[in-house]
Amino acid sequence: MKYYEVTVKFGHVGKNKYYKGNIYLKAENGKEAASKARACPRVKHDHKDAILSVTELDYETFQTLWNHNKEISYFSCYNVQEQRDCLCEIQDQIFQETRFEQEPVKRTKKHNLRNKYNNDPDYDFYRTRRNYDWLAA
Repeated sequence: MKYYEVTVKFGHVGKNKYYKGNIYLKAENGKEAASKARACPRVKHDHKDAILSVTELDYETFQTLWNHNKEISYFSCYNVQEQRDCLCEIQDQIFQETRFEQEPVKRTKKHNLRNKYNNDPDYDFYRTRRNYDWLAA
């Protein structure tokens, strides 16, 4: 087993923002370390560019950095309120996401139920009847 430092984009720090942090993992190769890092909590799973870099480490460096990473309170939070309290600790590593500035989101309806209702001849009876006494029968 080899030891790796994977730099990834973490979420839950604000809209269109990410926290650039490190995860320390044991893996057979860099590709396996990157896939393990993507599956970790708080990592932006749906982003193609969530993995920023993968570097191999020796055991002593891995141990010191892993112990230092445990001291960061962002990784030991259990809920959103605790996480908001520790944002001042990681504020210098929070960056604006650039892909949202370039691609505006288009939200369109795939179908219009009103047109479907108006063009269906089976509903002509209901549109033409204004008196609803036929419901009481």
